[in-house]
Amino acid sequence: MLTPTPKRRTHQRTIEWLAKEAHLPFDAVARLYDEEWARLEPGARITAFLPIFALRNLRERLLREAVRAA
Repeated sequence: MLTPTPKRRTHQRTIEWLAKEAHLPFDAVARLYDEEWARLEPGARITAFLPIFALRNLRERLLREAVRAA
């Protein structure tokens, strides 16, 4: 299991929801969420919106991958 980072503890419910929706393990989604956050953070002017964009982008990515796998 991954060591919870402060960001992951703050957004745990969001990650849990997305993991359940995507039928993926929490740790896998948490890693992807961290990667998406790291990708967005350098260019973010207002970091308060990062959780929204990280969730949206990761959800779209998981949906695209699910469609490709089907």
